[in-house]
Amino acid sequence: MQTISNLKEDFKGKNFEHNSLINVVSQPQHEVTKLKEAEEFDAFKLRLPRELASQKPEISAMDSSKMTFTLDVDAFNELLKAVKSPKQLSSNLNNVEMSMVSSAAAYANYDDVLFLATQKSYLEAPQAAKKELRDVMLDLPLIPTNLRQQLAEIDEDSSDIYLPVLVGFGRDVDLGGKNGYIYTLSDLKGFTDTIPQDMKAPGSHSTSLEDLKGKSQVAFMDEMSQTFINKYGEEKFAAMKEAHKMATEEMPNMENASVLIWTKDGNLYGLIGNKTDAELAKIARSVR
Repeated sequence: MQTISNLKEDFKGKNFEHNSLINVVSQPQHEVTKLKEAEEFDAFKLRLPRELASQKPEISAMDSSKMTFTLDVDAFNELLKAVKSPKQLSSNLNNVEMSMVSSAAAYANYDDVLFLATQKSYLEAPQAAKKELRDVMLDLPLIPTNLRQQLAEIDEDSSDIYLPVLVGFGRDVDLGGKNGYIYTLSDLKGFTDTIPQDMKAPGSHSTSLEDLKGKSQVAFMDEMSQTFINKYGEEKFAAMKEAHKMATEEMPNMENASVLIWTKDGNLYGLIGNKTDAELAKIARSVR
């Protein structure tokens, strides 16, 4: 955040042309369906919290979707220059089709919590293109050294899900052999608001609670896909933000709710509700 703050100072008085970073080739619409039982969800085994077995949740499923695109290399390089990147993208990436694949997700809306289950989103692209993108992004000055070292150890083709730890914005909770991370929605809003508008990917904008309330599920996911350079770093937030969006639509009095996220057996889970950390953790531990 200190690096971003310094760059913001450098940007004062300067105007940047906000061009889209990608050229969309195809973008099928997400399909959302209502399910009667958890067993109807067939993307992966959907395990609901046993702690809430006495309730009958409303279950919705969103199918997997693939957005195919090419990069606007010139626009990307302008952005990379702006953030003082030592590396730029090569012309080899011109006209190379890639696809951002978002995993299927299931949502169970209980009386006072929203439960989310999904898997990792990933990029389909030629291996050489993925390697170049990875090398450029790992050299971004925005990334602190310790985080750069952690990211460098991650295999981009792994199905493992890595959760972000935002120091000062959340807290961890023991889920019995695994850690979960809890954030309040107001904390998340504060975090996204901290990122200067000038530092966001061209064609994107900040996402506030009011923005999310006014967007359809499809529009929200489309926006997440289009902010590709940010999404590569914020991939782990996608499910949490989707839960946030659904909560503000389904449960409008959730402004100060908490979000608990954790991983288990290759799945990413989320719980959102006006409950204490201990209450959310108890529900999470019952997902087995």
